[in-house]
Amino acid sequence: MNDLLERYLGAVCSYFNGPKRHKVYRDLKREIQSSVHQYDDLEAMLVSYGHPRCVALSYGYRPLLNHTFNPKVVVFVEKLVFIVSGIYLFFSTLYYLQQFNCLPFQTTQHVVSSIYMSTFFTWLLSNPFVIMLSISVISCIIFFLLDRKYPADLSPLEHWNIETLNSLPHQSHYPYRITETVFMVIFTLYFFIYTLFFSSDTILIIQHESYQMIHLMTYFFQPFIMIIFVDYFIDMTKKRYTKRYLKYSSLINLFTLSSLIIFIYNSDLLKDYLLPFGVSFEYTLVNIFILGAIFMISLISLYKLMRNLKSYRSLFRK
Repeated sequence: MNDLLERYLGAVCSYFNGPKRHKVYRDLKREIQSSVHQYDDLEAMLVSYGHPRCVALSYGYRPLLNHTFNPKVVVFVEKLVFIVSGIYLFFSTLYYLQQFNCLPFQTTQHVVSSIYMSTFFTWLLSNPFVIMLSISVISCIIFFLLDRKYPADLSPLEHWNIETLNSLPHQSHYPYRITETVFMVIFTLYFFIYTLFFSSDTILIIQHESYQMIHLMTYFFQPFIMIIFVDYFIDMTKKRYTKRYLKYSSLINLFTLSSLIIFIYNSDLLKDYLLPFGVSFEYTLVNIFILGAIFMISLISLYKLMRNLKSYRSLFRK
């Protein structure tokens, strides 16, 4: 029965983050243990307590939206976002690796060269921030339209019983994102400063000598940055990890890491695309920001990949 109690506590605490999560866990567990003798068994008591979401609301959980979304719609739109943005990330990365002369396979260069011949595709691949933002906006519109057409089934909340209680997963299925959130805060602050620097008057002075390199390098990073934010947003909407999400997220982060490794290796460890060190303070700043961008993208992608693999192994591997 202790396992059942932990699964119930895990379901309730999945609605909270940070210190509040630990506080609710301690308080609710203490309350249940002090009252369990008043019931015939633990199952009857937990059923009487109500659905985990209702208990979370009584402990102060306040969702940003009171609306309950259809899980099938959520899965469909999530799949759509990962597939479309993944395809765009793939071709955008090929495009910029080709511009940097860093593609290891001649056949791939031929593919990118054919795309480069089209003005429309060139514009698409040259504006990653606009395209990724457009994918996000269109996906949100599709999501809300489908959710209105196919509203969620609220029967799990209305028919809370022993069967639904016993179907609750182990508490390890509910993600705990403190470390990832700290990484994302640092990641966001870094690229905010990065954007300010590369849009400043200082960079304009440098660009007359190295405009193409700086321009391409900045645009090369944008799809990776956007996909990391999209992945994090989808992650934050999940109360429980699924096989599908862990696979999609792992593929995206593995591709990001592989692309950066190919770029670093085939650019002679970045020597071909960094400005000369020791020439001026501005040149040094450009190099530091470029190296920092590669490090930040690689760090969070590696962390997400390792976390996804660990979660998949512990939750779903038989």
